[in-house]
Amino acid sequence: MGRRESIPLPLNSQKVAVEDGGGDDDGICSNDDIIITIKKPFVMDIRDPATAKIGEEILPFEIETVPEYFLKKAEVELHDTPDRRAQGLWEIKELVKVNDEHTKDIEFDDDFLLQYLRVRKYNVARAFTQLKAFVAGKKKYPLMFTNFKYDKIVKATNDKVISMLPWRCQDGCVILLIELDNWFPDEFPVEEVKRAYLLFLSESLRNPMTQINGFKVIFDLKSNPLRHVKHFTPDNLYLLYHGTQECIAARYKEVHLVNLSITFKAIWFIMKHFLSDKLKKAGYFPQHSRNPFELLPQSCLAKAVWWGLTKL
Repeated sequence: MGRRESIPLPLNSQKVAVEDGGGDDDGICSNDDIIITIKKPFVMDIRDPATAKIGEEILPFEIETVPEYFLKKAEVELHDTPDRRAQGLWEIKELVKVNDEHTKDIEFDDDFLLQYLRVRKYNVARAFTQLKAFVAGKKKYPLMFTNFKYDKIVKATNDKVISMLPWRCQDGCVILLIELDNWFPDEFPVEEVKRAYLLFLSESLRNPMTQINGFKVIFDLKSNPLRHVKHFTPDNLYLLYHGTQECIAARYKEVHLVNLSITFKAIWFIMKHFLSDKLKKAGYFPQHSRNPFELLPQSCLAKAVWWGLTKL
């Protein structure tokens, strides 16, 4: 219950109830003649990356329950409540049933459908559109979803091509690190990279904490052009964008591009034309690139020396 205090009001005033904004922290002002209930809008407290501490604001990548702070964040940012979840699941399942062309004979788990409802803030029509795009992508690129090889996935991790940092940001985001210079296509073909990236994102998104908070991505773009440039075809670049933005139900809160290379400058001209305005705003791209150490928690990145980020 919020603070209680008296306010001077005319004696002939009638009892009224006034609600302002949303949230659950009520302030009540009263006297004998009037009761005014003011619902104060909920505002997420700011978690400063400069002072965030591991074990307090900074939580591990692997976390089994969603803390109360992030449940409230989901309600405020994504309109995620038990009632909205139940209603949203019912509505999207009805769309799945009647849309035979895209979703015939496919049975989706509730947890999977919730990913799409959350990423689209319970706009069921948009969530279903993105779900259909995922189904269509799976049909168009079947090799990405089959023939996963354990040794190749392990290699992607051991070679530090794709890594999930062990600690989340203070705002709950997963930090995904991609190091282009560690990728040797002769040993780790581009199709295996696609499978590994899909697997990393999909497995992380099984966790409600990741669904709610999303990803912050660091692309370390130092590279050998002779090794990589031939793989940055328009089709692969479009797949990277379309698959991550319009098919997989992921929120991308920040994208940091560091160690800009000749390779990246060559592909940037192509890729920038089909990036969404939202992604451009979330990204730290060449024209305003910044060191992620300035923007992400230093305690969270403390082990990033292992990934070579001290050279930034």
